[in-house]
Amino acid sequence: MQNEELEEKVTMLEELIQGFVVRMNVVETEMPEFLKFFLQQYKETLDRIASRIETANKRYDDAKIQQQIDEVKKLVATVPKVIGVKNSHHFGAWSKSLIIGVVVCFVVTSLSFGTALYLNHENDRLNNDAYNFWLIKALYPEVSKTIEKKLTEDPKSLNQQAEKAMEKQEAVVAAQAQAEQADKELKAARDKLEKVKSDK
Repeated sequence: MQNEELEEKVTMLEELIQGFVVRMNVVETEMPEFLKFFLQQYKETLDRIASRIETANKRYDDAKIQQQIDEVKKLVATVPKVIGVKNSHHFGAWSKSLIIGVVVCFVVTSLSFGTALYLNHENDRLNNDAYNFWLIKALYPEVSKTIEKKLTEDPKSLNQQAEKAMEKQEAVVAAQAQAEQADKELKAARDKLEKVKSDK
């Protein structure tokens, strides 16, 4: 089976090679005749082209062309290799106004945003205070009536009393915080002492 396939392939290769040999013979025999025919047919045209090339060469003087080339080379040699350029930029009246306007808008926007945040924070605090007073008014109506009465009679003294009471409360809160901190430190010191004693 394999021998038959090999023989078939070998015969095909022999046929291809014989075909190439025939074609090469045709190319070898007919190509020189074709070239000879081509040269005979276009001889006059080629002669005309050659004569025109010669006349064109005679029109231009080689020495003159070489002289012009030398002059161009000298001119190129005198040109500096690096040309320094001074570059300056200035803002015109329109661009200055635009930049100032943008900066002013940015500052105004920043101030407005900061003010809005501050007012929002204050509004929240006032709402909390109002809600707390509402709770007192709802749960302890007598106390709220007393506060409202004192506010109408002598608001300055009530404000002073309130400020003193607030300062006292803040002082008490601060003292409690210090006491709690001292207790924590004392407890930590005792724990450390117990640990040191137990390590011995």
